[in-house]
Amino acid sequence: MKTLAPLVALSIVALASPASAVAVGGATPSPVVHEDYVIVSHDEASGREHVLYAARLAPAAPRVLLGLPTPSTPTIEPLPKLDLAALVHALVEPYERRTRGRAPAPPAAWVMERSTLSGFVVGPSAGEQPFDAAWTKSYVDRNFSFAVLDVVTPPGGSLEIMTPAAHVSFDTPRVIVARREPPRAEPPPDEAQEGAVLPLVVESVRAEPKAVAPSSEAIARVLRARSGPILDCYERFLEHRPEATKVTIEASIRPKGDTASLRSPGERDGDETTRELSRCVVTTLRARQFPRTDEGWKFSADLAFKPPRTPARRTHVVLVGPSRYVWKDPPASARLLHDFEAKAEDVARAMTPERLRALGLPEGKRMWISHWLDRDVRRALAEDAIFDREDLPADGEPGTLSAPTQKPPEVRPTAEKAREKPRARSRGKRTRGVLVAATALVFTVALALWLARDERPSA
Repeated sequence: MKTLAPLVALSIVALASPASAVAVGGATPSPVVHEDYVIVSHDEASGREHVLYAARLAPAAPRVLLGLPTPSTPTIEPLPKLDLAALVHALVEPYERRTRGRAPAPPAAWVMERSTLSGFVVGPSAGEQPFDAAWTKSYVDRNFSFAVLDVVTPPGGSLEIMTPAAHVSFDTPRVIVARREPPRAEPPPDEAQEGAVLPLVVESVRAEPKAVAPSSEAIARVLRARSGPILDCYERFLEHRPEATKVTIEASIRPKGDTASLRSPGERDGDETTRELSRCVVTTLRARQFPRTDEGWKFSADLAFKPPRTPARRTHVVLVGPSRYVWKDPPASARLLHDFEAKAEDVARAMTPERLRALGLPEGKRMWISHWLDRDVRRALAEDAIFDREDLPADGEPGTLSAPTQKPPEVRPTAEKAREKPRARSRGKRTRGVLVAATALVFTVALALWLARDERPSA
């Protein structure tokens, strides 16, 4: 049985004009892919793989060519009205509701109307290749062709390009994701230095009472320290809304420097994406240790997040079909977000019957969805991903529709709640001690009165 070979390896060239494939440099750097979606299905009867692809790039350019290597001659169909980010959300949303008890935050709108997309094929024997020579040769030597997506964006002040979707299909004998891409051009020294600035700024620190509380800078240092977990919160926010944002926190600190309470108004206000970011930041900061003081104190601060100049790459690879494909040796940058059996009606709601037939998805069979997120930024030396085809798990196994309903993940007690337990136990011990002492006192008094009654002289 033939299997599929999804592709995400990508080469980009920005053209100065339709007549010349000249990479734009200097003040107008070549666009960089910040996020892309790759939805893969495989028609097992014909051995044909189908890939839906779209990308978000910045900065914007009048014309961009995106080259995707394919192990055989591909066909290309533009799909100008298909929002792949919304499609992935529609596929995983029922599973999230079923297992977590709530729907995930919807992705940011994919604005496709600004650009147009057409495609053409470049064969391995072509005399001129429009992409990086070394990268092209690494695939031409294996007799790969290239599906080239030609994206045109009229001038109009756009900061980024959201390409329309494309349907690329081809024959292939094995399951492989070609992850290697041409080296990125290094930014000029001044831009590299600016890109290294931490995308987190602590602003508007206000503490009271001033005679007791540490300085604003001391508080800001604690909030900025070990920023990795906080930036992870913001990375998840960027997946839905690639924009700057701010989280306000309010805290009460005990004399020993631990938090008595810490919250954010954003946990209740705004949309679900904003609430998730605020909850994540609050959970992370509750365990922080602040400077010791003679008395308790309070503070508030704003944590301002700004997308980094070169944000982490986010490639969503989603495999859909009657078989399950397993990435046997994924890199540390890749994470399996979802791996589950989907209801036929959920898949039908996400895609039209015409689209299901075009992707070769059979009717009346069990369907499996595997959703990977690859955050690797530089892939010049990346290894191709090898997927093994497996039969679907038996009914009742994890991920299947008949598996026991999973409970939402338990929220770990905060440092504040964890500290309440020992104090509660100590209060219980003190209470028991007081009761014992009171009982002994009553017994002693009663005994003394009884003895005094027996010793009174008779009349």
